[in-house]
Amino acid sequence: MNRRAPLTRLFVCLAATALASVAAHAASASGKLIHANGSPAAGVTVTLSNERGRSAPAHSDSNGSYTLNNIPAGQYYLEVWVNPRTPQTVQVTVTEPSTTMPQVKVR
Repeated sequence: MNRRAPLTRLFVCLAATALASVAAHAASASGKLIHANGSPAAGVTVTLSNERGRSAPAHSDSNGSYTLNNIPAGQYYLEVWVNPRTPQTVQVTVTEPSTTMPQVKVR
């Protein structure tokens, strides 16, 4: 009998529990981007940032909609990257399990 088998099973169970705990404390944030004339702003990159860093980017679809996943609850700046050097920003609060972001008119 392999003496490592029980230890390996314990490690796998602990790792799975830790990952489930992290996933259980994350939210999704979704919203819509529009142009000044009201038409959807498709293909625009969106991120959330705060003092701890920046989220993985999302891109608005053909309806101007986007979703950012696995975001810890808290205060952020929604960054809309139309201009690659300076994003358009809006202060937002993300809550679990999901948050609807304010509609943003892209400039």
